[in-house]
Parts: sequence; C-alpha cells; structure tokens
Amino acid sequence: MNILENNSIFWSRLGFELDPPQFDKNGKLIEFGGDYQLFARYHKDMHKAGVKLHTSILHSGWVGPERYDYTFTDRTLDALFEALPEDALYIPRVKLNAPVEWSKQNPEELFVYYDGNNEPEYIRPRVGSLEHDLLGYEAPNGYYMGRNNRPNVNGTFSNQSFASKKWLKDASKALVALMRHVAEKPYAKRIIGWHLAYGVSGETCLWGRFGRNYGDYSLVFQKAFQRWGEHKYGSPEALLNAWKTLEMPSPAMRKEVYDSVAAFKRERECDVIVRDLDEFMSELNSSVAEHFCKVAKEENPEALTGIFYGYMLECHNAAYTGWLGLERILNSPYVDFLAAPTSYYRRDAGESGGFIAPAQSIRLRKYWVDELDIRTYLMKGKDAIVSIPEECTEAVFHREISKNLSADTGYWWMDLGGGWFDSAKILNLIRDLEGKAQVIRKRKHRSVADILLVVDDKSMRMHTESSHLFRLLRDFRREAALAGGIIDTYRLSDLPQLELSQYKLIVFCDCIEIPYDFKEQCVLYSYLDQLPDGLSVKEIKGGFPEQDVCFEGIFSGEMHFEETPLPRVIPLCRENTKIHARFSDNTPAVVSNGKKIYSVLPFLKAKQFRQLLDFAGCKTYGSVPCTVYGDSRFTAWFSHDEPARFHFEIHQ
Repeated sequence: MNILENNSIFWSRLGFELDPPQFDKNGKLIEFGGDYQLFARYHKDMHKAGVKLHTSILHSGWVGPERYDYTFTDRTLDALFEALPEDALYIPRVKLNAPVEWSKQNPEELFVYYDGNNEPEYIRPRVGSLEHDLLGYEAPNGYYMGRNNRPNVNGTFSNQSFASKKWLKDASKALVALMRHVAEKPYAKRIIGWHLAYGVSGETCLWGRFGRNYGDYSLVFQKAFQRWGEHKYGSPEALLNAWKTLEMPSPAMRKEVYDSVAAFKRERECDVIVRDLDEFMSELNSSVAEHFCKVAKEENPEALTGIFYGYMLECHNAAYTGWLGLERILNSPYVDFLAAPTSYYRRDAGESGGFIAPAQSIRLRKYWVDELDIRTYLMKGKDAIVSIPEECTEAVFHREISKNLSADTGYWWMDLGGGWFDSAKILNLIRDLEGKAQVIRKRKHRSVADILLVVDDKSMRMHTESSHLFRLLRDFRREAALAGGIIDTYRLSDLPQLELSQYKLIVFCDCIEIPYDFKEQCVLYSYLDQLPDGLSVKEIKGGFPEQDVCFEGIFSGEMHFEETPLPRVIPLCRENTKIHARFSDNTPAVVSNGKKIYSVLPFLKAKQFRQLLDFAGCKTYGSVPCTVYGDSRFTAWFSHDEPARFHFEIHQ
C-alpha cells in the first residue's frame, strides 16, 4: 500500500479495445485500440514528468466459452514495457464482461430490461444483434464517441446478469488464466496489482443506469432475489407475507415516488419489496466485486487489488446499480483500493472540484484513487467545447491535487481522449505538481477542517430514488464548497470513529435516521433528516411551488427557489424557534432552536453558507465564492469569479 500512498498514477488509452470483445463476420477479433506505440510514448513522457506508477486497460484475453486470445494483451504489455524504464510499475485494469460469443451460448444468464422478453430462447438468436445492448447505455453513434459506429439504442437485453453464477465462475477462470499468462513474462514482477472491472465501462455499474428503462428482469436475477428474500425472512411463506407478491417491482415503483412523505420514504406496505431490491442489489454487486478481488489475491497474495465502486455523491440511482454496499467492501481483506472519476458536476475552471464517492470515508479503511480525466485545452474536435481554457490549466490541476492531498487520497492523471497532456507546457506543470506532492506526502496528514458534512448510504435505500432531491443535494454541496471553509465529508456510520470535537459545524445531507445528539457544535439539518428535540415539521399536501426566499436573522439576502415535486413539509414554530428565512407565502424556510438549524430543503447558497460558518465560528478564507483545500501540511485557495487565480502554499 505504500506504493499507492506515495505515488501518483498515469492512465492512457493503451489497450482500449472493445468491451465486450466481438468478432467480425469473418471470425476475426475486432480491433479498436488505436496507435499502441503513440500511447506508450505518452507513458514515457509522464514517467519523465515524475510519474512512476502506470495503468491502462489490459485485454483479458477472454473471447468466448473456454476460448482465449492474448494478442491485444501482449501488444499492450510489450509496447508499455518497451517504452518505460525499469523503475516504472504497472497496475492493469481488466474488464471481465462476458464476450459476445459466451452470451450466445448462455442467453439464460443475460440481463433483461423491464420491457424485454426474458425467455432464453427468444434471446439466443438475437445475441449480438441491434436488440442486444452491448454497452449498457444509449449510444446512437456507437462505442466511445463514435469510433465504433454500431448504434447502441433501445436494446431489450444486455450482457451478463450480475446474478449469474456461471458468468462469475467463467470470468474468474479467465482472470486466473490471464494472471498466469502474464506471470510468464519477463516484466511480470513490475505488475504489482490488478484493477478488476465489469459492468458499464468496467465501473461495477449495472446495465441501464444511464437514460434507460430499468432491469434486471432476467429469470436468473429474479430467482436470486427470491432466494435472498427467503433467507432474509426465513421461509417462502414469510417472504410472501412481507412482499405480498413475487412479481418484481416496476420502474415506476422504484423512482420519483412523491405521493406523500410516507411514499417518498418507502414506508408503505407495498414498498417493502422495493427497499429489499435495493438492499439486495448492493449486497449482490459488492459480493461480485469482492469475489474477483479474492480470486486475484488467491492467485497472487502479494498483488494489490482494487475496483471502481460507491458513486453515491453524484449518482441519484446509486442504489439501482448496487453501489451502496460499502460496508462489505471496506471490511473485505481482499480489496485494497477503490476508485472513481473526479466530480463531473464541479470540474470546470473556477468550480470547486469534488469527489463522486465519500473518499475520506473510504480512506479510513482502504486507499482511494481519484480519476482525474480533466479535458484539457488539447482536446480536439466538437467535444473541445467542454475543455478547460489554457490559461486556467494551472489552477484546475492544482485544485485537483489539492483536493486529494487534503483528503489524504491518491489520484491518476487520465488521458482519456489520447493526447490531452501531450505538450511541454502541461508536462512541465505535472512535473512541478508531482514535486510538490512528493514534498507533502513525506509529512503526516492531519485534518484541520472545522466543518463536517455527513452523508448516508443507507438513507439512499430508505427513500425513493429521486433526481430532484439529488440535484438539490448536489447543488448544495457545490455551494458549501464555494463558501471558503475547509470541509471534511464522512458517512453517518463513520461518526463513532471520528474526533468530533475538531468540528464547529456539522451538516447533515440526507440522513433519515440520526442516532446522535450534539451538545457543543452548531448543526444544520435539512428536509427529511431526523431532527433533534425542539425541531419538527408537518406535511402539507403537494410539492413545493416556485417561490422567492428571503433570509433574515443570522442570514441575509434573497434567492429564487424553483418548483419541485418533492412532498412538502414546513417547520413547526414553537416558543424557542427562530425564523431565519421565509418563502414568498410567508411560510418558514429556515428555522433554529439554539445552535440547531433546520432548512426545509438544502438550498443554502454560498453566501448564506458563509454566514452560517461565521455564526458557527469556523475559520474562513478569502471572499465568497472561493474554494479552499488544505490540511496540516498545506493550504490552497481558488477563486470562482477569476478561475485562473489561485494560491497554493506548503507550510514550513
């Protein structure tokens, strides 16, 4: 683990072949990977810039039932190790999705959408056809920005079901075969770990999470879910008594249910099966991820193992894909590190940056690696519009390493498009940043944050999947990050492990059950968070109308609040209740009882959050809006309104 803790990583498109593997009409394995020598040269350049640890996709070689072809595998390894000096190390990412040829022989093992026919003999002749959703998401122009132009739209079934034990067995066999193949290579000792991948883009992501109807309605998944339910409730009879039905819940029952607070919180009798489905999916996905890591550890106990997992902070349907089984993963002796892309919502120049998973929480027991797939000004073509301006590159890159160093986590520079870092200017900047990171890493990390933001994976299963609440929470986290304070983010279940006395403000962000009371700190609750004595709400029929909000008391200013269908609640005002904001209809929006503050919805903007920091006595930096990262070793400040402006200081 010291290797990960003391090194940044570089990822290139080297070995980026089709996933899942496919053959053309002549029976030849389809090539997609591009210029291997060029990508290998990018690794060489990054090594010269100070990055000694490298990663890329490594073809598993699994191309069909009991069939392996290591042509692409060997091409990747040979190109990489020919380019890199002897001190460079490698952690390949291996995708274990079932090849199309395997799916043709095992149609009963495939994922099926809600509107799809789940009979194996219906699926069998359609495997590989346009009805087969090969990617797990809608892509009219084909795989990866149209570079493979097979349209992927409106498929009724996808690749392997995550509940398929046959896939798990065969993929594990393929993983072991790959590891043994690689072990025979002269550079085998420089391969120090395995990043194990499956699902959409290899990110342990269930098919259909992006803009599709839901699954998995395959027979193999339904049988596995029922077996799990029978085990949970003790018998088939007890299961039927709990669920009232054995029919899988429709997508309409699983998301955007706003009829009432009880419906939203899945407290009705008909919601038991829906809650259980989310719980089962996270248990299933976490068990699959752990299984592959265990297989790798048993084959090579010295190798590091890791996965993509836990995207709960920026994915409103994290429960659907099974990303809420963190406890199993964090307690597993077979998993060493977790990873995810950096925030997609807060990555632009001038923005705050952020994680899409609770990285600090994960860091308590495992190592975290953040994927910095920042689109630089070298991005070409029509997508260049989303790249960061050249003059802001230095600020954005400093922000990303500051974010990770302040959380004591790692990162890899990701050249997703190919050539995004291919300039002397960027390579020199990375060389400078890696030098700063090495200086900081030599000193022990200690948090200096006095603001604690608390999230809860359990709550995401306890209420309906809600894109509306998710957007408000996402926006609030952004606004809080732009208020100029240093923030730690942990899960609710982490609180017993933390030294809470360092925090002057605790902010709960969607925590339906809070089994703690706080005497000393200022605490902010919102919407349906469990409230302490002295604060309560009542439900009003219907959603929240579009209104203006006027702040008062410890806050000042106004803001406009958009209409939302979320079931509406309003605070109950008692003798000791103070009002700090009102809607246009004069109903309270923010109230307090002493240092306990409640907001009807998490809609505080950066200005008001800064006022809350001042009220709580938190340390602040600069003028709003700005972002601050730091710990006992360094402090970094970033302007929002002047996105090229920043200050980075290593403490003596």
